[in-house]
Amino acid sequence: GVKELREAIAKSLKRFRNDVALENIIVTAGATEGMMIACSTIVDKGDEVLVPNPGFIVYGPDVSLAGGTPVEYSLRQENGFLPDIEEIKSLITPRTKAVIVNTPSNPTGTVFPKDSVKALADVATDKDLYILSDEVYHNFVYEGEHCSFARFHDDTIIVDSFSKTFAATGWRIGYVATSKEIVQQLSKVQYYTLACPPTATQYAILEGLRMEGPYRKHLRELFRKRRDIAMRKMAEIPTFTTAPVTGAFYVFPKYSQGIESEEFAMRILKRGVICAPGGAFGSLGEGHLRFSYANSEENIERGLEIVKEVAASI
Repeated sequence: GVKELREAIAKSLKRFRNDVALENIIVTAGATEGMMIACSTIVDKGDEVLVPNPGFIVYGPDVSLAGGTPVEYSLRQENGFLPDIEEIKSLITPRTKAVIVNTPSNPTGTVFPKDSVKALADVATDKDLYILSDEVYHNFVYEGEHCSFARFHDDTIIVDSFSKTFAATGWRIGYVATSKEIVQQLSKVQYYTLACPPTATQYAILEGLRMEGPYRKHLRELFRKRRDIAMRKMAEIPTFTTAPVTGAFYVFPKYSQGIESEEFAMRILKRGVICAPGGAFGSLGEGHLRFSYANSEENIERGLEIVKEVAASI
């Protein structure tokens, strides 16, 4: 990655950990590449990696492609979609190499509070595990502040992206932040798969980082308002129950219609509104739908009014 961008990323990360330097950063073609090369670097054949269910769709396949075995831990609405630390402990075996976490969460919109972060970090420290921490939504926290696992666990591998923060999904720039030793290994894997991320967009992201402070505040306020509208409209749908949403830009309601999430999503799509079936994010996502409120306030209102009509017709 471009030296100036790595320096800017390291400076930005100092709000989570003071000892971050440019040598701890590798720039990637988005977080998708970052997670893939992280798994390819630390996971050996036969290793187990704990992955969230429901969770972002790439985690399990990335572990499998690296020769490992994904082992799912549960995120349930009745528990606020937070990990059960006792369940995590029960899933750890001598073959466990790492645990993948995602806060703020896609698809649930949950932000892990500091005590949950520390509790899970303590388990990882005690069991000598890596934490692969997907933090691409860290600028989308609406109550309090984002708490990175890197604050409490040295063997944390942060995977992040600028796709969401700067609405630059097609520019494909992200990064991995971790120890210098792991960065050196990551760079080897990256070289033989991608060579390097695009230079022009690295400089564009660098300019964005120079304005990040005021922009971050504006972004939070903008999406907090959208979140509030989405939650208000969701509350008008009697067959939907929704856990508190404190981050990212998703709502993940549970519904009582008794049909598969893919069928429900397709019925909504036929009315011109796009949502993702919860089953796409794992078996525990079935019975849920994922809605994004990364849209105008007018479209959120209008779209969820249509969803209300579809839900009432089933």
